[in-house]
Amino acid sequence: MSLHNYPARLLLVTGIFSALLLASSVGVAVYLNSQQVRTADVLNENIGSRRAAADARDALIDLVALHQRGVMDLDPLHERVKARLTEIERLADKKTEKDLSRRVTESFDHYLALWHARPGSPEALQYLTHNTLPACDRLREFNSAEIEASEQAHRDTLQWLSWGFVAVGVLGSGAGLLLGYGLARGLRRAVDSLLVRIQDVSGMLGQDLATVEWERKDHRPEGLEGLANRIEQVVEQLQQRERDVRRAERLAAIGQLAAGMAHEIRNPLTSVQLLVQTARRDPDAGALTDTDLSLIDGELARIEQTLRTFLDYARPPKLERVTCDLVTITESAVQLVRGRAQQQAVEMRIQMPPDPIQLNADPAQLRQVVVNLLLNALDEMPMGGTLDLTAVRGGAEVTLSVNDTGNGIPAEIAPRLFEPFATNKETGVGLGLVVSKRIVEDHGGTLRGFNRPGGGATFQIHLPMLGNRLP
Repeated sequence: MSLHNYPARLLLVTGIFSALLLASSVGVAVYLNSQQVRTADVLNENIGSRRAAADARDALIDLVALHQRGVMDLDPLHERVKARLTEIERLADKKTEKDLSRRVTESFDHYLALWHARPGSPEALQYLTHNTLPACDRLREFNSAEIEASEQAHRDTLQWLSWGFVAVGVLGSGAGLLLGYGLARGLRRAVDSLLVRIQDVSGMLGQDLATVEWERKDHRPEGLEGLANRIEQVVEQLQQRERDVRRAERLAAIGQLAAGMAHEIRNPLTSVQLLVQTARRDPDAGALTDTDLSLIDGELARIEQTLRTFLDYARPPKLERVTCDLVTITESAVQLVRGRAQQQAVEMRIQMPPDPIQLNADPAQLRQVVVNLLLNALDEMPMGGTLDLTAVRGGAEVTLSVNDTGNGIPAEIAPRLFEPFATNKETGVGLGLVVSKRIVEDHGGTLRGFNRPGGGATFQIHLPMLGNRLP
């Protein structure tokens, strides 16, 4: 085969193999992408359904709280619950989900009938607590299970997508080897048509490399430079795509943080707004009571705590070590959460040594850690339970344990319990444990969490006592 005819033959063979490879790659990519889009859509729909159920549950809990305080003007909150139920019915797309949604709506309609028949009656509150709220919980649990199934399907699709690209890569590598072999054989047969000009071998070191010239019958422009330019463009596109993906991941993390903070701030503001609106609409009933003011103060403190957690994560405060007593720090933290524990019917049992436990630490930051752990425990026991707080000396350190009787640490959260944004709560930004662990480690201690054999979770703080500071 002459060198003149070789490029055309090579182009023909290359074109056939490239067409086959392109067709197989496009087929695999289109199929796997359609599967990925389908599973992603299902996952997004399930996330939206669970969010709507969580919002409805929050509104029902607020309604129960207002019932317990004897508030009579509940129409705004009734409308809010109806709006959430309408959204749930709109998003329901499965038979079981539609049945659960219908039960929640019917239960709430029955509660409204009881309320309108006898406003303020205990029967309405009892029905709301024992029927409507559990029905909403069953709907939320169903949506959570659907999300887990959708996530597993999404992961399976991504795995198939990875294997598909591996298959395409193997096919491309095989085609490349075959073409390379054909090219080598053709060049060997056409080597007599090449004019090779080799410089003096003894003078090659430190000199320009020898050049290889290819005699051509025509004077068409060389295509290697164009190919190099195209490769450079593809590499730049891939690098730009990688930068876009990283930027999207950062934006997603920021969006997750912003959404969590917005939800954390919106709920207490809604409670405060309802109390203020109630006082303004019914001035004859008198000003806000001490209970209402206490609730407003607590909700504002909750907002402040959320913002403080974010600031502590973004800009850790410097430790101000003094000689302090762990028992006193713990008691002050308990006083901050005792009111909420009473509202949730949670029994708090405190077991502290009779004499002080001296530490060289920052009492404000340690109190923040204890409050975070207590609040996390209360979040797991919304309908009551037991919370144990104990301190035990052991050698050169003291161990402070927070035990609850909640649902425990979910298996999917346990491996990344102390990572940023790791949370399974409908509210919260997933930074409390991260900040707490950093504070404890700054004091030379450790923080760990695990599930108890009998149910619930335990978080333990290990700190060096005064005179026994750990490295």
